[in-house]
Amino acid sequence: MMGTEIGKSTEIWEEKNTPGGSCELSLKSVSEMTIARGGFSLTMKSDTSLSVDCKTFKPLKIKAKVSEMGSETLSEGSNENGIFRTKITKNDATENSSFNLKENITFFATIFRKLSENDFLKGGKTPIISEESLTESEISYSSSKNPDGTLSVTVNFQGIPIKYTVLNKTVLRSEMQNGLLVYELEGNQAKSGMIQSAPQVDLLAASQIVNQGISVRQPRKTARTVFAVESANFGEIPETCFQKKGANSTLTVTNSSENCQVQPALSDTSPNIEEDSSNPEIIRTAKKIVMGSPDQSEMIKRIAKFVYKHIKNKNYNHGTLSASEVLRRQSGDCTEHSSLFAALARAAGIPVRMVYGLVMNPSGQLFFHNWNEAFADGKWVPVDSTFGIVPADSSRITLIYGGQDSKSRENVSVSVLKFMNNTKIAVQGFSNEK
Repeated sequence: MMGTEIGKSTEIWEEKNTPGGSCELSLKSVSEMTIARGGFSLTMKSDTSLSVDCKTFKPLKIKAKVSEMGSETLSEGSNENGIFRTKITKNDATENSSFNLKENITFFATIFRKLSENDFLKGGKTPIISEESLTESEISYSSSKNPDGTLSVTVNFQGIPIKYTVLNKTVLRSEMQNGLLVYELEGNQAKSGMIQSAPQVDLLAASQIVNQGISVRQPRKTARTVFAVESANFGEIPETCFQKKGANSTLTVTNSSENCQVQPALSDTSPNIEEDSSNPEIIRTAKKIVMGSPDQSEMIKRIAKFVYKHIKNKNYNHGTLSASEVLRRQSGDCTEHSSLFAALARAAGIPVRMVYGLVMNPSGQLFFHNWNEAFADGKWVPVDSTFGIVPADSSRITLIYGGQDSKSRENVSVSVLKFMNNTKIAVQGFSNEK
């Protein structure tokens, strides 16, 4: 098995009796991963403690801290009489939610303790709680046994296959995206002879999709672009104010929304833990930027220009900084540009969407990208503050919109990973701005 090893983890499992006479199975997991992106390096660390009932594996509680480059996200959840209550905190902003626990549900990390070897070989489905989003989901699984006694388990998580090497209920190794991303258990010496790692590759370069159609030499100037898309997930691509589906799996993208009737939703105007538009410094900055603007169209142009110039250190060193963190650090890539634009615009009273998809560069490669749509003077306008352009060009494909909670953020990652796998794209035609 070849792959790019991006991280290692350590796990400590422990059973103990509680004062009430029940038994708890606990896991202490510490992991670190480093991803090479666009010539930069992103290192993320996670520290997770969770516990379940020893017999039923019903979730009891979890506490997880994820840190990257000094930015931290703390996630906590607990079972309160069958209701799982969660709290996610980032940079003084908090997100709370709750849901009723389903029968047979457990944490994703404990399925390999709960399910037997025969369960995996038989295959099936089970509900789980994602440690990343602290929300419910369902996985399916299948398995085969190897001559050395390990199990090769494939877990399908929201359409994404993840491959695991398991021995005695312990995950030795996990692989995603056909071995592009590999995680290995620290101290796994017993299987070092059968498991090898390739040199780390640049994730940005490895995940690009090359345009197989006509060349677009100035993609930032296009007003209309027609793409032919060959993908098993084409049906999941949304139609938007700027993107329409046609015959033979084509997408026509424009940068005008003249006939769009979509009105802003509550999520387009509200703060969250990443686009923290209620942060005092965000509010003060937004007021300074838009002061004296004759209309909202001018406001979004000023905000986009501010974001483009304010983020002086353009890099891929960060994962998910909040907007207020970006404002202070003046550092980041498209995600940081879009998050800061969204927070500033919402603080100024302008509804904004977070858009996730693909963008084409002058060499014909399409990369994962994040930009915005802003509702100004009664119509939606595409905004790309990473490039400092309003309206943004049409050489891009929208895959999913962001939302307000942890589940929506997880859905963004899932949608992008699913689409980037075995997808072909060809430009069939385009027109530039007049």
